[in-house]
Amino acid sequence: MPAGLGGGGKVGFAFEAVMGTYVAPAVFVPVLSEDLQYMEEKYYSEQIRQQTIHSDVKPAPYHVEGPVEMEVDVNNLPYWLYASRHNITKTGAGPYTYKFTPGNQGSASTAASGAVARTASITIVRNGIVFGYVGCVVGSFEFSVTDEGILVVTMDVLGMGEAVQSAPSPTWIAPQLYGADASNVYLAASAVTPTFGAANVNFDGFTFRANYNAEPQNRIRSDRKASYISFGITEAEIESSLDFLDRTDYDNMVANATRAIKLEATQGGLDFATATHGVKLQGNRVSYDTYETNLEGMGDLIISDFTGRMIGIAGGDAYQIEVKSAVNIA
Repeated sequence: MPAGLGGGGKVGFAFEAVMGTYVAPAVFVPVLSEDLQYMEEKYYSEQIRQQTIHSDVKPAPYHVEGPVEMEVDVNNLPYWLYASRHNITKTGAGPYTYKFTPGNQGSASTAASGAVARTASITIVRNGIVFGYVGCVVGSFEFSVTDEGILVVTMDVLGMGEAVQSAPSPTWIAPQLYGADASNVYLAASAVTPTFGAANVNFDGFTFRANYNAEPQNRIRSDRKASYISFGITEAEIESSLDFLDRTDYDNMVANATRAIKLEATQGGLDFATATHGVKLQGNRVSYDTYETNLEGMGDLIISDFTGRMIGIAGGDAYQIEVKSAVNIA
C-alpha cells in the first residue's frame, strides 16, 4: 500500500515534570514541516582478522535533533519559547504578556532549572506511526517574514532520546496567524528601553534569529540517551533588505554605531501595547556586521542588505521577544 500524505500527521507538545521522562501531549501544534530525527554514530569494529570489512557493530550514544517549521501563532508560540534559553516574565490577567530575554545558564540539567524553564516531550505521528521524543529543548530559532507577508518561525530542537508511545487524539483550536496586514518594522537609537517613532516603510524581508550553540552531552552510564543538553555562546542576529535612500545606516556600520530594531505583528494594525494578541521581536542594541549596497543592473532597484548582531547593553537586554496571548502557562 502507498504511504499516507503528510497532511495526516500531527505534532503534540507537553512540558515534562522530570527531564527526559515522557509526558503525553497537552497541546497540538500545527506545523508546516518537521524533521526531528534519531541521531547515532554506531561503532563498527575494525578488528584485523584476515578480512577487509568491518567485523561487528555496537550501539553508540544517541540523541534526537531537527527543525520544526510553523506559522507564528500566539496559541502555541509561548510553549516553544519556554523550552529555549530565556529568562521569562509573565504579566496580565488574560490576555497574558510573556517576555523572553536572553538567559545565561550553560545546560538544561533538570526540567525546572538550568538554561531552559521547561524541557518538553514532543510526539509526532507520521502515517499513523507514533514517535515520542523526550528531554527536548530549542537550541536555536529563526523568525522570518515570507514573500507573502506571513510571519513564520523555525525551531531547531535537540532532545535526549526517544520513547515509544501510543497514538494521541488531537484537539485543535482556531489559528491566529499574522499576514501581510499585521507587521511593522521600527528603528530607534540603542537604549535599554528604546524610543521608537513611526514605522519604517522601507524594509523588504525580516529575519530574527538566535543560536545558542546547543550540543547533546553523553556521559558514561547504562543508557545511550543523551545525559543532558549543553548551551554555549548566544549568537543573535537581525537580517533584512531595505530601500537605499541615504547613508545613515551605512555610516553607522562604518562608525561601529548601534541601533534598536523591532518588528511588531498584531491584528488590525494596532500597536503591540493595545492589541489583544501579537508578537514583538526587538533588538535593543544591534551592531551592523554587514551593510551591502550595490548597482545590480539598469532596471533594478538599489537595495541594501544588512546583517546586524544583537549585543549586550548595560542595565538591559540585547534583545527581547514578547508574546501577547490568551494562553495561560502556569
